[in-house]
Amino acid sequence: MAFNWLQFAVPHGQGSVKITDIRWAELTTVQSGLYGLLVGIMLVLAIANVLLTIVLLKDLARWLRAGQGYKEFMSGPPSRITGIFVPVASLAMTIAVLLAALPFFIPAVSANIQALMIPGLIIFGLLWLTIFTLESRVLRSWMGRPLDATGLNFVWLLDVFAFGLVALSGTGLASLASNRGIASIAALASLLVLVVGTSLLAVKAVFLIRVQLRSRTMPENQLKPAFFLLVPITCLYGISYYRLMLYLQKWFGLDMKVPSHYLITLSYIVAMAWVIFSIYLLRGYFRRYFRTSEYFPTQWALV
Repeated sequence: MAFNWLQFAVPHGQGSVKITDIRWAELTTVQSGLYGLLVGIMLVLAIANVLLTIVLLKDLARWLRAGQGYKEFMSGPPSRITGIFVPVASLAMTIAVLLAALPFFIPAVSANIQALMIPGLIIFGLLWLTIFTLESRVLRSWMGRPLDATGLNFVWLLDVFAFGLVALSGTGLASLASNRGIASIAALASLLVLVVGTSLLAVKAVFLIRVQLRSRTMPENQLKPAFFLLVPITCLYGISYYRLMLYLQKWFGLDMKVPSHYLITLSYIVAMAWVIFSIYLLRGYFRRYFRTSEYFPTQWALV
């Protein structure tokens, strides 16, 4: 968020904004304070992201080596086993963070950003294979037993969320790469991720809304924040499709200004409409429970 703000607020040349693009001496006091705060947020949280990713990978490797933990987890109800996509989503987000933060803070990286495209494509390829492998296993698990609709909730959209983050990293490579081959591979692979993710989103969102409309009760308090998961999903898919349009404009000369404008506008309108609807729907949760509750993972959706 801090990077995107600076990307649009700070005048700079081709490519992404860099810390050297900020002309501190020419800024007002308010601008200096705001930009300084955003730069600090970027630095602290990028470092935190890298350190926590190392911890995540270490613990994940230990958990997978244990053997039985994975099988036991995957034998759970549908809404729970979609949690297997969380590491994929986290690693995809880390790619996006590093592609923004490293060139911003390190001039040598910014000057040689194209050297990161092939390693980035390899990592994206591994995430691509992982997410499709996991999704096939999850679908096979659902088809192998009756689907209990009463136990479903919006946590069931975690795989859709992960597809959106993988698409974000892939379309980032497609829009940044100066090599047409790398850009095209990333774009085509990202398009497949987006098509599958969008299809899953359409089917699951309609199903979940129908289940909730037929239910006489709301989910338990620990699951209610998952309603907000549709917000980042909508934004991720909007931005990813927008980046694909940038790829088409760059390499095929297509004028995508009008459709890309409407796409981004529509995605944010849908996101904000769902925010307002969710706040209204969960007003009792916020009034009576949220302030005194302990943290639980679905509250991340509020972020």
